[in-house]
Amino acid sequence: ACNCHGHATDCYYDADVDQHQESLNIQGRYEGGGVCIKCQHNTAGINCEKCAEGYYRPYGVPVSAPDGCIPCSCNLENAEGCEEGSGRCYCKQNFQGESCEQCADGFYGFPFCI
Repeated sequence: ACNCHGHATDCYYDADVDQHQESLNIQGRYEGGGVCIKCQHNTAGINCEKCAEGYYRPYGVPVSAPDGCIPCSCNLENAEGCEEGSGRCYCKQNFQGESCEQCADGFYGFPFCI
């Protein structure tokens, strides 16, 4: 049985995943080669254990929570997603600010920041 944390209904076996022990089974051990198909609820990963790009799971929210992955508050044109737990934006090189809404030092002309 696959462990998709309630975010997918189907999975398939992958020998490479099994060999590298990358899949978490329902007992919480890294064994077997189950890979979840079509992760839902804005989740991603072999076991739907991560949030999809542009989403994050706040601290203390269980992996199995159906609404656990919430949108990053970043301007995603200027950011490369956000940090799990805190939701802190990872700004692209030319940008800064809490939601990457301003030019970094030495760059000018938001939103181009050149």
